[in-house]
Amino acid sequence: MKRPLWILIGMAALLVAAGGCAFRPAATPVPAQPAILPAPVEREAAYSGGGADAVAAANIATTERMVVRTADLDLIVPDTEKAMDDIQAMARELGGYVVSVEAYQYQEGRQATVTFRVPAERLDAALDRLRAMATTVRRESVSGQDVTDQYVDLQSRLRHLEAKEKQLLEFLDRAEDTEAILAVYEHLSQTQAEIEQVKGRMQYLENQAALATVTVRLTPDALAQPLDTGGWNLPATVRSAVEALLNVLEFFVKALIYIVIVVLPVLILLALPVMGIFLLVRWLVRRGRRR
Repeated sequence: MKRPLWILIGMAALLVAAGGCAFRPAATPVPAQPAILPAPVEREAAYSGGGADAVAAANIATTERMVVRTADLDLIVPDTEKAMDDIQAMARELGGYVVSVEAYQYQEGRQATVTFRVPAERLDAALDRLRAMATTVRRESVSGQDVTDQYVDLQSRLRHLEAKEKQLLEFLDRAEDTEAILAVYEHLSQTQAEIEQVKGRMQYLENQAALATVTVRLTPDALAQPLDTGGWNLPATVRSAVEALLNVLEFFVKALIYIVIVVLPVLILLALPVMGIFLLVRWLVRRGRRR
């Protein structure tokens, strides 16, 4: 005998409601028939109650801490180009890779920012080598963010979603009514999408914890030198003034030569046709008056 449609829909709805208890402050009660629910679903509902916090706390206590480490340094180096090459080679040597390189060219030299990632356990070695490259370490900041709680919560949610997926697959196998199959399949698709999202987030946290991120700003010595405010140098000032005067005279002489050689001939060539037309018109006017 075919199982009634409302019974299958009630089973799927109660499963979704029981699964949401562990991750939502309150869930809307869904009418269902408890006697129809299989034993695994009842156990999952019990797990989602007051014991969930204790289980999560136990998982956190036994899980190795996951810390996302980042470092930020501002270095003064003798040669920016060489420092950039050394940092990229060091990242590869330590088992990491360069994320980005930005360079800015100034008159006094080149400034750059390099971001790279290395295995977290080799971060200290990378920092030691960066300090050795610099003539001065202007600023250094190292921080860590503990994401263990987030990761354990994701593990618990993944286990629940996978159990929920298994139950939905069993419902789908037993369903004989087309509408019931479609209803269960819709819940199954949503659950599988949530599983993929949770796995992606877990993989992201694992990657962030496994590799530390380091950002280094490189400034050459020439750009880092303070402004020279020494005593007056009158001979140098006079020499600079004379050079400025000679530069101005040179400009005027060059401008005069340019006008005489280039501008004046062009003006003459342009003026000749105008003058010819003017004389022709004048001659015609005078001739008319005589008549």
